[in-house]
Amino acid sequence: GIIKEEKQNVLRVLDDTGAAPVAALEIATKLVSRQRAFNLTGHAAPESLDAGDRCGAINQQAIDYALAHAPNATAARFRRHGLPMVVGADVKPAIPAGPFWIWAYLKARATADALTVQAYYAFFALSADPYGAGNHYCKLLSPARAMEWLYVDGLRARYAA
Repeated sequence: GIIKEEKQNVLRVLDDTGAAPVAALEIATKLVSRQRAFNLTGHAAPESLDAGDRCGAINQQAIDYALAHAPNATAARFRRHGLPMVVGADVKPAIPAGPFWIWAYLKARATADALTVQAYYAFFALSADPYGAGNHYCKLLSPARAMEWLYVDGLRARYAA
């Protein structure tokens, strides 16, 4: 049907040169906030439980996972020649509401020293509008993208095989 035809049309247009990443660039997530989780257990649940770079902490786990699970030779080559991937502070959209969060993509900014990844987030305290109350939204780095960075993209600028 239509999905097969659409896929064929898209695939005809895309060049498979290896120049662009193939892993998902981000994972958009809706999480139960820490405040809500604590509230459900009957413990004190201040809004401050969700303070800090909660999305960034998860993104750091994706980077750590890639480094820990890459073959030793791959990880060593990346550590010697690769452009490190680091996590920057989480970013709140100008208007922290659904449409403004969903269309704000994971930020990745490369410098000569590192690729800095920053997550857009939206946190809604239990006291917020009931529609989103108790939710924490994060744009997360795909672990597959972090691994692809180790193998390919993070080596482009500094490594000649």
